[in-house]
Amino acid sequence: MKLISISFLSKLLILQYLSIQCLSDDFDFFYFVQQWPGAYCDTKQSCCYPKTGKPTADFGIHGLWPNYNDGSWPSNCDPDSTFDKSQ
Repeated sequence: MKLISISFLSKLLILQYLSIQCLSDDFDFFYFVQQWPGAYCDTKQSCCYPKTGKPTADFGIHGLWPNYNDGSWPSNCDPDSTFDKSQ
């Protein structure tokens, strides 16, 4: 069963990599950012642990962020650009 899970995860990661390659023409690279809930809560004084104890020991995916080689990243800070649900 574990071998099937590893095989599925490997195929999923390859598929994601290939789809990102198709979409990444405008960016130089992506950061794959993970977060460990325990570390986040240990750095925030206002963070409360769940009543069941400390957060899980598993890492969570925080995001896949496009970046440029010069250290900048894509952003849209145009206040005139309003959110449109239909798009």
